[in-house]
Amino acid sequence: MTVNAIEMIINPSCVLEKPKAIRKATINGVRVFPYYSQKVWNGDGTYGILGFSRLTDHFPVVPPAGGLYLCLAMSRSSSSGCGTPRGLCFGPSCVYSLFNNEVTCCPASEAALG
Repeated sequence: MTVNAIEMIINPSCVLEKPKAIRKATINGVRVFPYYSQKVWNGDGTYGILGFSRLTDHFPVVPPAGGLYLCLAMSRSSSSGCGTPRGLCFGPSCVYSLFNNEVTCCPASEAALG
């Protein structure tokens, strides 16, 4: 399986925050750079997206011995409270989606906030 992008649903205030709470991001030790955007869901409300794209540049296939590990270095002095997983993620868990090159498979899952 190839994973070309990962997107997480985040609080919309974290998209607008400057400077951003995410100070550094790595996947399996390789530095990656996030993008941020906002989406409107069925006209009901706005949520944020934190994403990482072009992952196949570094990982042509998902490493079979353990997969992909995302590490986020966060600033605890975030003015919007986005410097913790609970402040960054939208809702009671961190919801994420994986995309292949063709965007034909997008398995979504969630990680508990503890």
